Amino acid sequence: MIQTPKISIIVPIYKVERYLPECLDSIIRQTFTDWECILVDDGSPDNCGKICDEYATRDPRFRVIHQTNGGLSAARNSGISIAKAQYIGFVDSDDWIEAEMFQTLYNLIRQDDYDMAQVGIFNEYRGKSHRKQLVRTPIILDRRNTVRHLFFDGKLPSYVWIKLFNRRVITTPFPVGKVFEDIYVLNSWVKNIRKAILSPQVCYHYRRRRGSIINSNFAANRIEYLTVCLNRVKELRRIEPEAFSDAEANAYIWRAAINAAKTISRYETDPQKRLESVKRISALSARFPALSLRWLSLKALWRGRLLRDHPERFVSLMRFVHRGDLHMRHRESLLFD
Repeated sequence: MIQTPKISIIVPIYKVERYLPECLDSIIRQTFTDWECILVDDGSPDNCGKICDEYATRDPRFRVIHQTNGGLSAARNSGISIAKAQYIGFVDSDDWIEAEMFQTLYNLIRQDDYDMAQVGIFNEYRGKSHRKQLVRTPIILDRRNTVRHLFFDGKLPSYVWIKLFNRRVITTPFPVGKVFEDIYVLNSWVKNIRKAILSPQVCYHYRRRRGSIINSNFAANRIEYLTVCLNRVKELRRIEPEAFSDAEANAYIWRAAINAAKTISRYETDPQKRLESVKRISALSARFPALSLRWLSLKALWRGRLLRDHPERFVSLMRFVHRGDLHMRHRESLLFD
């Protein structure tokens, strides 16, 4: 009789031939051994499919799906559809994990039948690693506080790959064809989270890559980010109406608008698309209630007003600031390809 594994790890794979072995080796090294790992080769044109098959031959805990390219969400959904375990985790195929990651998450989630457990992140650059401890001590959250922390995106960022979920939480599929898919699903899954636990232990190595900042659909993706944030306010308000105030929701939306417009200003290479996109965000932001210094920093308040009233000046300022920020430009030079 084949025993059901305790954890299913889902790894979506596309064009990461140079990074995939490091990712899979880190899963093999887990001190927690009762897992299955579902490798979803999402029509990768390089040797990823062959690498997946080689690892499955060496270790039967790896299972491989080869499918036509459908994107990250489709790959994750395929993995979920055949996962056997009660607990489900995700690892992106260009990242790697500490040997104790899934032992830590399993111990946490089993302590008191939690619905979700989380660890911290190492942000990895070429030659540099930045440790990001999301909480200083273990924190237990009920659903209302889970919603609140998701909303403010500090201690509980919307990354599924630093979390372990009880599969009863996963009732909505990842949205195919969308970016910021983690935010979409967490907006829905949170309704199934009665209680969650956050650990100060840092276990996940997130490889910061150049392709995640600059791509052909950059401006459209950042506008979608703002749309997702607007949807988050609506969805979380429906689930836990008392978790945050109208003023806090307004501040959240303004921060999202400023961030989207700032990023487009800095990284969109097409000048016309850059200005048109920021003007679109400016027009949308004019529908929000007025900015307040009580809920935003002075810098955010000033940038928000500039975005709303003078989008051309906003673009010029953001590009000027970025050119002069030597620390940021140095960090960008250390991004992986």
